[in-house]
Amino acid sequence: MRIRWRPEAGRLVTLMAVAFGMTVVITRLYLMASGYPKIGGSVYHIAHALFGGLLLVISCLLLLMSSGRTAMTWASLLSGVGLGLFIDEVGKFITTDNNYFFPLAAPIIYLAFLLTVAVARMSARRRTVHPELALGAITEEVGQFVGSRMNAQRRAELLAELRAIDPDGCGPEHRELVVALNDYLRALPCDTEPELERRLTRIGVSIEKRFLPLPVLRVVLITVLIAHGVWSLLRLVLAGVVIAGWHSHWHEIDRMLDLTQGHGWKSLVALAIAAVAELAVGIGCAVGAAAWLRGDEELGVRLAIWSDVVSLTVVNVLASYFSQFLTVFTAIAEALLLWALVRYRDRRARQLRAEADERPDDAANEPATAAS
Repeated sequence: MRIRWRPEAGRLVTLMAVAFGMTVVITRLYLMASGYPKIGGSVYHIAHALFGGLLLVISCLLLLMSSGRTAMTWASLLSGVGLGLFIDEVGKFITTDNNYFFPLAAPIIYLAFLLTVAVARMSARRRTVHPELALGAITEEVGQFVGSRMNAQRRAELLAELRAIDPDGCGPEHRELVVALNDYLRALPCDTEPELERRLTRIGVSIEKRFLPLPVLRVVLITVLIAHGVWSLLRLVLAGVVIAGWHSHWHEIDRMLDLTQGHGWKSLVALAIAAVAELAVGIGCAVGAAAWLRGDEELGVRLAIWSDVVSLTVVNVLASYFSQFLTVFTAIAEALLLWALVRYRDRRARQLRAEADERPDDAANEPATAAS
Protein backbone atom coordinates (compact mmCIF):
# COMPACT_ATOMS: atom_id res chain seq x y z
CA MET A 1 0.00 0.00 0.00
CA ARG A 2 1.48 3.30 -1.12
CA ILE A 3 0.81 6.24 1.19
CA ARG A 4 0.74 9.76 -0.22
CA TRP A 5 2.77 12.07 1.97
CA ARG A 6 1.16 15.44 2.61
CA PRO A 7 3.33 18.27 1.18
CA GLU A 8 3.31 20.31 4.41
CA ALA A 9 3.55 17.32 6.76
CA GLY A 10 6.75 18.58 8.38
CA ARG A 11 5.31 22.01 9.20
CA LEU A 12 2.02 20.58 10.52
CA VAL A 13 3.58 17.94 12.77
CA THR A 14 6.10 20.51 14.03
CA LEU A 15 3.21 22.79 15.03
CA MET A 16 1.62 19.84 16.82
CA ALA A 17 4.86 19.07 18.68
CA VAL A 18 5.33 22.69 19.78
CA ALA A 19 1.72 22.95 20.96
CA PHE A 20 2.09 19.62 22.78
CA GLY A 21 5.23 20.64 24.68
CA MET A 22 4.01 24.13 25.56
CA THR A 23 0.67 22.76 26.80
CA VAL A 24 2.29 20.32 29.21
CA VAL A 25 4.70 22.93 30.61
CA ILE A 26 2.04 25.64 30.97
CA THR A 27 -0.47 23.23 32.49
CA ARG A 28 1.94 21.93 35.12
CA LEU A 29 3.20 25.39 36.01
CA TYR A 30 -0.36 26.74 36.27
CA LEU A 31 -1.54 23.87 38.48
CA MET A 32 1.46 24.25 40.76
CA ALA A 33 0.98 28.04 41.05
CA SER A 34 -2.79 27.78 41.67
CA GLY A 35 -2.62 24.98 44.25
CA TYR A 36 -3.95 22.22 41.96
CA PRO A 37 -7.63 23.28 41.78
CA LYS A 38 -10.37 20.79 40.88
CA ILE A 39 -13.43 21.21 38.67
CA GLY A 40 -16.60 19.37 39.71
CA GLY A 41 -17.13 19.74 43.45
CA SER A 42 -17.46 16.92 46.01
CA VAL A 43 -18.98 14.29 43.69
CA TYR A 44 -17.52 14.88 40.26
CA HIS A 45 -13.97 15.57 39.15
CA ILE A 46 -13.67 16.91 35.60
CA ALA A 47 -10.08 16.08 34.73
CA HIS A 48 -8.33 18.16 32.07
CA ALA A 49 -7.65 14.94 30.18
CA LEU A 50 -11.32 15.12 29.14
CA PHE A 51 -10.77 18.54 27.61
CA GLY A 52 -7.74 17.11 25.83
CA GLY A 53 -9.85 14.31 24.37
CA LEU A 54 -12.46 16.84 23.26
CA LEU A 55 -9.83 18.89 21.43
CA LEU A 56 -8.49 15.74 19.77
CA VAL A 57 -12.00 14.91 18.52
CA ILE A 58 -12.43 18.47 17.22
CA SER A 59 -9.12 18.26 15.35
CA CYS A 60 -10.16 14.95 13.76
CA LEU A 61 -13.49 16.48 12.71
CA LEU A 62 -11.66 19.40 11.13
CA LEU A 63 -9.53 17.01 9.08
CA LEU A 64 -12.55 14.92 8.03
CA MET A 65 -14.93 17.79 7.25
CA SER A 66 -12.71 20.62 6.00
CA SER A 67 -9.91 21.21 3.53
CA GLY A 68 -7.38 23.94 2.99
CA ARG A 69 -4.30 25.17 4.80
CA THR A 70 -6.25 27.01 7.52
CA ALA A 71 -8.11 23.87 8.60
CA MET A 72 -4.88 21.86 8.60
CA THR A 73 -3.11 24.45 10.73
CA TRP A 74 -5.90 24.61 13.29
CA ALA A 75 -6.14 20.81 13.39
CA SER A 76 -2.42 20.47 14.09
CA LEU A 77 -2.52 23.09 16.86
CA LEU A 78 -5.66 21.66 18.52
CA SER A 79 -4.31 18.11 18.33
CA GLY A 80 -1.09 19.23 20.01
CA VAL A 81 -2.95 21.00 22.81
CA GLY A 82 -5.33 18.07 23.20
CA LEU A 83 -2.51 15.55 23.35
CA GLY A 84 -0.70 17.69 25.93
CA LEU A 85 -3.77 17.95 28.18
CA PHE A 86 -4.43 14.23 27.84
CA ILE A 87 -0.96 12.89 28.46
CA ASP A 88 -0.33 15.33 31.32
CA GLU A 89 -2.51 13.05 33.47
CA VAL A 90 -0.77 9.84 32.47
CA GLY A 91 0.22 9.29 36.13
CA LYS A 92 -3.44 8.72 36.97
CA PHE A 93 -3.79 6.16 34.20
CA ILE A 94 -0.86 3.93 35.16
CA THR A 95 -1.36 3.78 38.95
CA THR A 96 -4.08 2.11 41.01
CA ASP A 97 -4.42 5.12 43.31
CA ASN A 98 -4.70 7.65 40.41
CA ASN A 99 -1.45 9.34 41.44
CA TYR A 100 -0.98 12.45 39.30
CA PHE A 101 2.45 13.04 40.87
CA PHE A 102 3.80 9.54 40.15
CA PRO A 103 7.49 10.05 39.23
CA LEU A 104 7.35 7.78 36.19
CA ALA A 105 4.78 10.08 34.55
CA ALA A 106 7.36 12.76 33.67
CA PRO A 107 9.66 10.38 31.70
CA ILE A 108 6.64 9.00 29.82
CA ILE A 109 5.53 12.53 28.87
CA TYR A 110 9.07 13.47 27.85
CA LEU A 111 9.46 10.33 25.72
CA ALA A 112 6.12 11.01 24.01
CA PHE A 113 7.28 14.53 23.20
CA LEU A 114 10.59 13.27 21.80
CA LEU A 115 8.73 10.76 19.64
CA THR A 116 6.48 13.52 18.28
CA VAL A 117 9.54 15.67 17.49
CA ALA A 118 11.20 12.70 15.75
CA VAL A 119 8.11 12.16 13.59
CA ALA A 120 8.10 15.88 12.76
CA ARG A 121 11.72 15.76 11.62
CA MET A 122 11.13 12.57 9.62
CA SER A 123 8.10 14.02 7.85
CA ALA A 124 9.97 17.26 7.10
CA ARG A 125 12.80 15.35 5.41
CA ARG A 126 10.65 12.82 3.57
CA ARG A 127 10.48 13.22 -0.17
CA THR A 128 7.98 11.50 -2.44
CA VAL A 129 9.86 9.35 -4.96
CA HIS A 130 7.12 7.66 -6.99
CA PRO A 131 5.86 9.96 -9.78
CA GLU A 132 2.16 9.23 -9.14
CA LEU A 133 2.47 9.99 -5.44
CA ALA A 134 4.39 13.18 -6.16
CA LEU A 135 1.73 14.24 -8.65
CA GLY A 136 -1.01 13.49 -6.13
CA ALA A 137 0.73 15.61 -3.47
CA ILE A 138 1.07 18.54 -5.87
CA THR A 139 -2.57 18.22 -6.95
CA GLU A 140 -3.70 18.26 -3.33
CA GLU A 141 -1.68 21.36 -2.52
CA VAL A 142 -2.92 23.20 -5.60
CA GLY A 143 -6.47 22.33 -4.57
CA GLN A 144 -5.92 23.92 -1.18
CA PHE A 145 -5.27 27.26 -2.87
CA VAL A 146 -8.50 27.27 -4.88
CA GLY A 147 -10.40 30.33 -3.71
CA SER A 148 -7.28 31.95 -2.24
CA ARG A 149 -4.13 33.53 -3.67
CA MET A 150 -0.89 31.60 -3.94
CA ASN A 151 2.51 33.11 -3.32
CA ALA A 152 4.66 33.56 -6.42
CA GLN A 153 7.64 31.81 -4.84
CA ARG A 154 5.55 28.77 -3.93
CA ARG A 155 4.16 28.66 -7.47
CA ALA A 156 7.70 28.57 -8.84
CA GLU A 157 8.53 25.72 -6.46
CA LEU A 158 5.46 23.73 -7.55
CA LEU A 159 6.32 24.27 -11.22
CA ALA A 160 9.83 22.97 -10.51
CA GLU A 161 8.36 19.90 -8.79
CA LEU A 162 6.13 19.27 -11.82
CA ARG A 163 9.16 19.45 -14.14
CA ALA A 164 10.97 16.93 -11.93
CA ILE A 165 8.24 14.28 -12.34
CA ASP A 166 9.39 11.48 -14.62
CA PRO A 167 6.79 11.18 -17.42
CA ASP A 168 7.78 7.55 -18.09
CA GLY A 169 6.63 6.59 -14.59
CA CYS A 170 3.10 7.93 -15.16
CA GLY A 171 0.21 6.82 -17.30
CA PRO A 172 -1.17 8.87 -20.23
CA GLU A 173 -3.92 10.38 -18.06
CA HIS A 174 -1.33 11.46 -15.48
CA ARG A 175 0.80 13.12 -18.15
CA GLU A 176 -2.26 15.09 -19.22
CA LEU A 177 -2.79 16.13 -15.60
CA VAL A 178 0.82 17.35 -15.40
CA VAL A 179 0.23 19.53 -18.47
CA ALA A 180 -3.06 20.83 -17.07
CA LEU A 181 -1.53 21.68 -13.69
CA ASN A 182 1.39 23.37 -15.39
CA ASP A 183 -0.95 25.54 -17.47
CA TYR A 184 -3.15 26.31 -14.47
CA LEU A 185 -0.24 27.39 -12.28
CA ARG A 186 1.21 29.61 -15.00
CA ALA A 187 -2.15 31.33 -15.47
CA LEU A 188 -2.87 31.62 -11.74
CA PRO A 189 -2.66 35.19 -10.33
CA CYS A 190 -0.27 35.25 -7.40
CA ASP A 191 0.81 37.56 -4.63
CA THR A 192 4.19 39.11 -5.28
CA GLU A 193 4.78 39.72 -1.57
CA PRO A 194 6.15 36.68 0.31
CA GLU A 195 4.04 34.96 2.96
CA LEU A 196 4.20 36.16 6.54
CA GLU A 197 6.29 33.14 7.50
CA ARG A 198 8.86 33.85 4.79
CA ARG A 199 8.94 37.55 5.64
CA LEU A 200 9.57 36.76 9.28
CA THR A 201 12.30 34.34 8.23
CA ARG A 202 14.00 37.03 6.15
CA ILE A 203 13.82 39.49 9.03
CA GLY A 204 15.28 36.89 11.39
CA VAL A 205 18.12 36.09 8.97
CA SER A 206 18.98 39.78 8.58
CA ILE A 207 19.00 40.28 12.36
CA GLU A 208 21.12 37.16 12.74
CA LYS A 209 23.70 38.37 10.22
CA ARG A 210 23.89 41.80 11.83
CA PHE A 211 24.05 40.90 15.52
CA LEU A 212 25.37 37.32 15.38
CA PRO A 213 27.96 37.02 12.63
CA LEU A 214 29.73 33.68 12.43
CA PRO A 215 32.85 34.72 14.43
CA VAL A 216 30.71 36.03 17.30
CA LEU A 217 28.42 32.99 17.21
CA ARG A 218 31.47 30.73 17.25
CA VAL A 219 32.76 32.33 20.48
CA VAL A 220 29.30 32.14 22.07
CA LEU A 221 28.85 28.47 21.20
CA ILE A 222 32.28 27.48 22.49
CA THR A 223 31.59 29.34 25.76
CA VAL A 224 28.20 27.62 26.11
CA LEU A 225 29.81 24.24 25.40
CA ILE A 226 32.32 24.78 28.21
CA ALA A 227 29.49 25.84 30.55
CA HIS A 228 27.49 22.77 29.49
CA GLY A 229 30.45 20.55 30.34
CA VAL A 230 30.77 22.14 33.79
CA TRP A 231 27.02 21.75 34.36
CA SER A 232 27.23 18.07 33.37
CA LEU A 233 30.14 17.60 35.79
CA LEU A 234 28.11 19.13 38.63
CA ARG A 235 25.15 16.87 37.90
CA LEU A 236 27.52 13.89 37.74
CA VAL A 237 28.98 14.75 41.15
CA LEU A 238 25.47 15.14 42.60
CA ALA A 239 24.44 11.76 41.23
CA GLY A 240 27.59 10.17 42.68
CA VAL A 241 26.88 11.68 46.11
CA VAL A 242 23.33 10.33 46.10
CA ILE A 243 24.36 6.86 44.89
CA ALA A 244 27.12 6.67 47.52
CA GLY A 245 24.55 7.43 50.23
CA TRP A 246 26.45 10.37 51.72
CA HIS A 247 24.64 12.31 54.46
CA SER A 248 25.46 15.69 55.96
CA HIS A 249 24.83 17.19 59.38
CA TRP A 250 22.17 19.53 57.99
CA HIS A 251 18.67 18.20 57.45
CA GLU A 252 17.88 20.67 54.64
CA ILE A 253 20.86 19.53 52.56
CA ASP A 254 19.87 15.89 53.03
CA ARG A 255 16.34 16.71 51.90
CA MET A 256 17.67 18.44 48.77
CA LEU A 257 19.96 15.49 48.02
CA ASP A 258 17.16 12.94 48.42
CA LEU A 259 16.62 12.65 44.69
CA THR A 260 15.45 9.04 44.84
CA GLN A 261 12.57 9.98 47.17
CA GLY A 262 12.64 6.60 48.81
CA HIS A 263 11.87 4.62 45.65
CA GLY A 264 14.62 2.07 46.29
CA TRP A 265 17.13 0.37 44.05
CA LYS A 266 15.25 1.00 40.78
CA SER A 267 15.67 4.74 41.12
CA LEU A 268 19.34 4.25 42.03
CA VAL A 269 19.86 2.20 38.85
CA ALA A 270 18.18 4.91 36.77
CA LEU A 271 20.35 7.53 38.46
CA ALA A 272 23.48 5.48 37.74
CA ILE A 273 22.57 5.18 34.04
CA ALA A 274 21.93 8.91 33.93
CA ALA A 275 25.33 9.51 35.54
CA VAL A 276 27.10 7.43 32.89
CA ALA A 277 25.28 9.32 30.13
CA GLU A 278 26.10 12.59 31.89
CA LEU A 279 29.78 11.62 31.93
CA ALA A 280 29.65 10.98 28.18
CA VAL A 281 27.96 14.35 27.61
CA GLY A 282 30.51 16.19 29.73
CA ILE A 283 33.44 14.55 27.94
CA GLY A 284 31.85 15.20 24.54
CA CYS A 285 31.30 18.90 25.31
CA ALA A 286 34.84 19.31 26.66
CA VAL A 287 36.53 17.51 23.76
CA GLY A 288 34.30 19.30 21.24
CA ALA A 289 35.15 22.72 22.69
CA ALA A 290 38.87 21.84 22.74
CA ALA A 291 38.83 20.60 19.14
CA TRP A 292 36.95 23.72 18.05
CA LEU A 293 39.47 25.97 19.76
CA ARG A 294 42.35 24.10 18.09
CA GLY A 295 40.85 24.73 14.65
CA ASP A 296 39.11 21.39 13.96
CA GLU A 297 35.71 23.02 13.55
CA GLU A 298 33.98 20.08 11.89
CA LEU A 299 34.90 17.66 14.70
CA GLY A 300 34.02 20.20 17.38
CA VAL A 301 30.56 20.93 15.98
CA ARG A 302 29.83 17.24 15.42
CA LEU A 303 30.82 16.30 18.97
CA ALA A 304 28.80 19.19 20.37
CA ILE A 305 25.67 18.18 18.44
CA TRP A 306 25.88 14.53 19.43
CA SER A 307 26.58 15.38 23.07
CA ASP A 308 23.56 17.65 23.15
CA VAL A 309 21.40 14.97 21.51
CA VAL A 310 22.49 12.39 24.12
CA SER A 311 21.66 14.83 26.90
CA LEU A 312 18.24 15.56 25.40
CA THR A 313 17.28 11.96 24.67
CA VAL A 314 18.94 9.96 27.47
CA VAL A 315 19.96 12.14 30.40
CA ASN A 316 16.82 14.26 30.51
CA VAL A 317 14.51 11.25 30.20
CA LEU A 318 16.02 9.73 33.34
CA ALA A 319 16.47 13.07 35.09
CA SER A 320 12.78 13.91 34.63
CA TYR A 321 12.00 11.04 37.00
CA PHE A 322 13.68 12.93 39.82
CA SER A 323 13.02 16.59 38.94
CA GLN A 324 10.47 17.31 36.21
CA PHE A 325 10.55 21.12 36.33
CA LEU A 326 14.35 21.42 36.38
CA THR A 327 14.46 18.98 33.46
CA VAL A 328 11.96 21.07 31.49
CA PHE A 329 14.08 24.21 31.67
CA THR A 330 17.26 22.22 31.03
CA ALA A 331 15.69 20.61 27.97
CA ILE A 332 14.58 24.01 26.61
CA ALA A 333 18.10 25.40 27.00
CA GLU A 334 19.65 22.34 25.35
CA ALA A 335 17.14 22.44 22.50
CA LEU A 336 18.11 26.06 21.84
CA LEU A 337 21.78 25.06 21.92
CA LEU A 338 21.13 22.25 19.43
CA TRP A 339 19.30 24.64 17.10
CA ALA A 340 22.16 27.16 17.34
CA LEU A 341 24.75 24.47 16.55
CA VAL A 342 22.85 23.20 13.53
CA ARG A 343 22.26 26.77 12.40
CA TYR A 344 25.97 27.57 12.70
CA ARG A 345 26.89 24.45 10.72
CA ASP A 346 24.49 25.35 7.90
CA ARG A 347 25.61 28.98 7.75
CA ARG A 348 29.26 27.94 7.76
CA ALA A 349 28.65 25.42 4.95
CA ARG A 350 26.95 28.08 2.82
CA GLN A 351 29.84 30.46 3.46
CA LEU A 352 32.39 27.85 2.39
CA ARG A 353 30.41 27.08 -0.79
CA ALA A 354 30.23 30.78 -1.62
CA GLU A 355 33.98 31.13 -1.14
CA ALA A 356 34.59 28.07 -3.33
CA ASP A 357 32.42 29.53 -6.09
CA GLU A 358 34.42 32.76 -6.05
CA ARG A 359 37.85 31.09 -6.31
CA PRO A 360 37.67 30.00 -10.01
CA ASP A 361 36.84 33.57 -11.04
CA ASP A 362 39.82 34.87 -9.09
CA ALA A 363 42.07 32.24 -10.67
CA ALA A 364 40.84 33.15 -14.16
CA ASN A 365 41.48 36.84 -13.59
CA GLU A 366 45.07 36.30 -12.47
CA PRO A 367 46.51 35.54 -15.96
CA ALA A 368 44.74 38.56 -17.45
CA THR A 369 46.15 40.78 -14.73
CA ALA A 370 49.65 39.41 -15.28
CA ALA A 371 49.40 39.96 -19.04
CA SER A 372 48.31 43.56 -18.62
